[in-house]
Amino acid sequence: MARSVRQNNRMRLRVEGIEELVKALRNADQQIQKELNDLVSECAEIVFREADARAPIGKTGRTRFSLRIEIGKNNKGIFYANVVVGARNGDTTATSAFYVTFYELGSSHQPPRPFMRPAFDKSKAKMRKHLIEGLERIILGLGR
Repeated sequence: MARSVRQNNRMRLRVEGIEELVKALRNADQQIQKELNDLVSECAEIVFREADARAPIGKTGRTRFSLRIEIGKNNKGIFYANVVVGARNGDTTATSAFYVTFYELGSSHQPPRPFMRPAFDKSKAKMRKHLIEGLERIILGLGR
């Protein structure tokens, strides 16, 4: 509540309850950030499901099981969610999914047979719709 007090032809304004307002704004910002991060993760899940359906399944099935979603923040503090396929932690043994990169991109011995890029391309419309609906939900939730 603001109250003005007149003293010596000067106007003073005293605001009460500002601490609670600042705290509420900080909490709202954290909640919005969490909801936006969840939205990005959900879009990565859409691409993941499509890539999983298109992944080449060899004798071992390692390619399909090497698909994963990596979530984190980059060095600038920006949240990301990536769909990744291939060997984990530098594993380059013959039994790892290391060779899936050559399947996707091709090599001097074989033409490319991509499945990740088509999965992303096919998922674009779903991701766009999901993002629009999610942002509308977040924005409408701000007024409550």
